[in-house]
Amino acid sequence: MLSVTVGLAPGFPLIQGHGLLSPGVAGASTSVTEKVPAGQDHACIVGRPPARGVDWAALRNPVLSYSDEGVKDQALQWSGGARHMLFSEMVATKGRSSVQFNVAEATSANLVRWTAPHVIATDAASPDIVRDPAGQFVVTYQSERSQSAGNQLEYRVAQGDSLAHWSASHPLAPGLAPRMIDPALAFTGHGVILGFKAGTSSQHFEIAWAPALGGTFHLVGQPHITLYGDTVENYEFLTVNGRWALIATSNTLDEPFVFTLGPGNPATASTWLTWSAGRQLMVPDQPFDTAPMGINSVTYEHANSAFLCVGPDGEDYLTYAASTELTAFGGWGHARIGIARSSDLVTWQVPPE
Repeated sequence: MLSVTVGLAPGFPLIQGHGLLSPGVAGASTSVTEKVPAGQDHACIVGRPPARGVDWAALRNPVLSYSDEGVKDQALQWSGGARHMLFSEMVATKGRSSVQFNVAEATSANLVRWTAPHVIATDAASPDIVRDPAGQFVVTYQSERSQSAGNQLEYRVAQGDSLAHWSASHPLAPGLAPRMIDPALAFTGHGVILGFKAGTSSQHFEIAWAPALGGTFHLVGQPHITLYGDTVENYEFLTVNGRWALIATSNTLDEPFVFTLGPGNPATASTWLTWSAGRQLMVPDQPFDTAPMGINSVTYEHANSAFLCVGPDGEDYLTYAASTELTAFGGWGHARIGIARSSDLVTWQVPPE
């Protein structure tokens, strides 16, 4: 089996001008109910783009934080005239567990001021957001409500492009593994690919395929990706210059990496097992994501659960979760969400704290 190791694969493209905008966004409004071509389900800007780009000078890291909650596993989406941040909300409890996880959402017009969290799913975590081929927004996540079966996957469908109202939960690929977390979808035009992390003491990245989202999923296998002798987690599929890419976090050290799919036909499920060598996304250190002493992922979090988004001015924006400690909220740390920008995914800038 081919192992992917840390480094830049020969011919790995620099990523510029992704073309992640939905069809017709240059001056024309695109309804989320329009059909979505394969590969554009992860468009970060849906419908008419913001009248102005991101005011970088106005931003301060972390861009999203709450004094009494931790936030991580975020996904960023522009739709319905606002930016939406979906995330794992961590709330301290006094019961058997010291923390409760919910999937929640906050909205902002400018990435500076955010609404209070609106809970989409309780006892749930690690959301990802895509659009199905009909143009409807779909949020996927892991649910902890059925402890006897272990963590399982669910999805909900947005009722409109404001992402304010969601359908009831639906099971996603039930029974494929005893424990399933970090789901991510990709609609290929020939069914739907599901990536997820499986296992408990021994964990691994799995790929499954189904003819449709509500259909029966079949395991395809474990992608040929290894970082630091370990697996990857917190997945995001997206297209880059017409090619599928993967943003994922190393299970060891919790650092963000980018991979490119192939060679092979994305319409063939087995192609999704083969990826380029990973390249780390080098997010600069700041006080809110470092600690004077210790090891990243052991005593603090630097750039965990990264999510790539493309701004209306052509720049790439990466959001990520960070914490200066890993003792609060049941040992997950008082996580906050930061942002970085790049024009090539090689050199990154961060706003001041």
